[in-house]
Amino acid sequence: MRPEIAATVALAAEFGIHCEQPRIVNEGFNLLLELCPEPVLARIPTVVAEIRDPFESARRELAFAALLAESDIKAARPSALVPPGPHRVDGLVISFWELEREVSRPLDVKAAARSLRRIHDLDPHRAIFLPPFRPLVELDLLLERIGARRRLASKDIDLLESEKERLSGLLPKRFDERPLHGDAHFYNIMESERGAVWIDLEDGCLGPVEWDLATLQTAARRLGQDLPWREAVAAYGRTPDHDLLELMIELRGVYVAAWHALGAATIPESALWRDRWLELLREDRANRARARS
Repeated sequence: MRPEIAATVALAAEFGIHCEQPRIVNEGFNLLLELCPEPVLARIPTVVAEIRDPFESARRELAFAALLAESDIKAARPSALVPPGPHRVDGLVISFWELEREVSRPLDVKAAARSLRRIHDLDPHRAIFLPPFRPLVELDLLLERIGARRRLASKDIDLLESEKERLSGLLPKRFDERPLHGDAHFYNIMESERGAVWIDLEDGCLGPVEWDLATLQTAARRLGQDLPWREAVAAYGRTPDHDLLELMIELRGVYVAAWHALGAATIPESALWRDRWLELLREDRANRARARS
């Protein structure tokens, strides 16, 4: 058994959860383990820990989840069977979550959009523990780490840096800061026994609602994925600032490209997404240059 899995199983056993065959649910920017047969999901930051303090990040994520549960918003919930943490064990940070079981029925896009609106409508003072708008804070850290570890060619780092600078100059100096899911794409919505549930709350932050709405539609608009984003935006029920939304879609591309560049060393699919986003950013820059000439 891998050391990080063994440490998680041993910790769970201290709380009375005995698991002989943990199941890897996902291994990407985090390691997610189902502690069979109990409905407990363990979350261990991996690539994410290169940029964020894993303990503080997990603490905020659990607090955000608790706030959403208290507000009766359908989202991932901290485990009620064991202390959710976060826990420090053998250099790892482990948090425990209620396992959501996916059901085979069409995703209730409208319900998910209404839940997203309810997240945004929360009093920001109740979510004061969330960090400031992540993309602008983290892009510098991402680019520094990518450069230090030689994860991209210098021309591609220059591309990401120049796009970040261009967009930073176009964005407002201040936003109407609201609680955000932070990574509100369709693959972070699960149709569970409880209905449509938002999962993966680790990117929660304070910022403009246009970021979440941009995230909801960027994959369809930029990558051509067949996703019901128009239905979701209509059900959301509030008209965003159009200019800010378009800037956020552009910023999303830069941010995602940077994260996938960092993750590509250990996550095979990240290399594919990194290259696709870099290709799109190069095309966009070429199109802007032609429009100016």
